[in-house]
Amino acid sequence: MQALGLTNWLVGATDSRALKELIRTGVPCFDMRTNLPEGEWPWGSPSFKALGPHKIELIYKAISWDLEVIITDIDAFVLREPFAFMSKRWPDAGFLTTSDHLGNTTADDGLEDHRGIHTAFNIGYMFFRKSALPLVEEWRAVIKSDPRNKWDQGEFNRLARFQWRPHRKDGLSDPRLFWSYKNQVIGGVLPLALFCGGHNYFVSQFAQRKGWQPYSIHTTYQYAAAAGKRHRLREARVWHDPPAYYDPPGGVLSMTLDVPAEMISPPGGMTVQGHIALIKLQLRQVRSALALAFSLNRKLVLPPVTCGYDKYWGPLWRGVIPGTHTWALPIRNCPLDHFLEVGMLDPVNTVREWSFLDNPRMPAAAKTSTAQVTLTKGGAASDFARLEAMASTKVLHLTNSLVGLDMAAASSAVLSSAQKRAFSRKFGYVAGSWCCAPNEEGKRGAPRSAHFSLLRS
Repeated sequence: MQALGLTNWLVGATDSRALKELIRTGVPCFDMRTNLPEGEWPWGSPSFKALGPHKIELIYKAISWDLEVIITDIDAFVLREPFAFMSKRWPDAGFLTTSDHLGNTTADDGLEDHRGIHTAFNIGYMFFRKSALPLVEEWRAVIKSDPRNKWDQGEFNRLARFQWRPHRKDGLSDPRLFWSYKNQVIGGVLPLALFCGGHNYFVSQFAQRKGWQPYSIHTTYQYAAAAGKRHRLREARVWHDPPAYYDPPGGVLSMTLDVPAEMISPPGGMTVQGHIALIKLQLRQVRSALALAFSLNRKLVLPPVTCGYDKYWGPLWRGVIPGTHTWALPIRNCPLDHFLEVGMLDPVNTVREWSFLDNPRMPAAAKTSTAQVTLTKGGAASDFARLEAMASTKVLHLTNSLVGLDMAAASSAVLSSAQKRAFSRKFGYVAGSWCCAPNEEGKRGAPRSAHFSLLRS
């Protein structure tokens, strides 16, 4: 917000520690007086649900004062000034909402059409004005009646569609708007390519395909809690880390994956077995590079990984989450949480995201201190002596393929017993999982998760 030069914003502090830190750093803020605990609130937890009434109260008071308001979750990043886009373009809309819809219904920068209004509205990024007051008043009353059990997003979805008439066309400035709640409030669904969910931006990559700068990125549809959200935002280069993150003391090690084109786009299309083979080939190379980086006390810049299939909480017979366009496959620059356990990996202390070297926050001196390195076949111990002698070089880039090079085994020859134990402790539980592996007999049937360990091939 500060980088955008905006002044019409406030951050609500949900605990005293957050409030003190916001005040200390000069961030415009207020005390929400929630009496909620510090730390992360898992989805669906009592603390997660308990925030709902406070959020709705903020919306209710703001529009009662005849203010136009945009309210966002803390993990819905604001990347562009949004009021001009929403307020002036749709002056009759009582609310505009983001959506969990996975497939875009339009190809322009307008609202999603009526094919996209039946999927769950996501209240993590929403616009309201006073004309939405009838809907918000009942939403407020319903949540207040049972705050422990009522979910604010679920109730908003129910009420927004209560006695609605989406086929009514009169009184709308845009046919993509619709008559909501008791046929009284006008609503609309913001375009997925500009107001992105975690799947739209990081997996289907609508905005990138269109060459558009989104207004927001909301880190939904990911699998690694807060650590996964932060890493995805780092991949998008919108997360601001301290300067030391971009110039780590020991430098970084980068590498390029060696993957045959026919594994990414196989004749006849991707299969479950093809997806698993593709991921394992790439992770074996990552494993070797990670072992080498660990032995050199460097951070590994993770290479861009390609996933043949999407990741989901259920079967993926078509390769993507139901509702997603199949043209999203293969998934280039696949999110890390699709194939490794981000929290266990501890990215800040072990790795850097695939986009790290292109981040403008990386110091120019670090970018220019680069050396290209070719390893001997098999990863001889002499490689380590040569690489250790280049300790002052900020970026070492491996030029040759790591396929068939077991650097984990080779580096083991130069690691002390204590270092080997430390490596095992650090990476022994980083195994990721992805959906739709065949069952043990290799027969058709109920899929299970496929696993890969960075310590075992």
